[in-house]
Amino acid sequence: MLDMYFTVRSVTPAQKGRDALNRAGVRCRMLRAPRAIAQNGCAYALAVRAVDGQDAALLLDRAGVETEGAWQRLQDGSFMRAWV
Repeated sequence: MLDMYFTVRSVTPAQKGRDALNRAGVRCRMLRAPRAIAQNGCAYALAVRAVDGQDAALLLDRAGVETEGAWQRLQDGSFMRAWV
């Protein structure tokens, strides 16, 4: 099961996004963004199952959570930018 990561600038929008996703029933993990996808240094990420990526993107937008990017984690552990 591959993961989709949404990066945000700081902990506050990460918490807001996590809470919005959890309320909607989309399971997510909040974590420090892996260095490979942290575009502006210190960043956080919300990780969801890849199959939930489209729904998560819509829910984050509706909650007013500004994401820096969406990334697909590949089987080899690397990341590819995702367009959701």
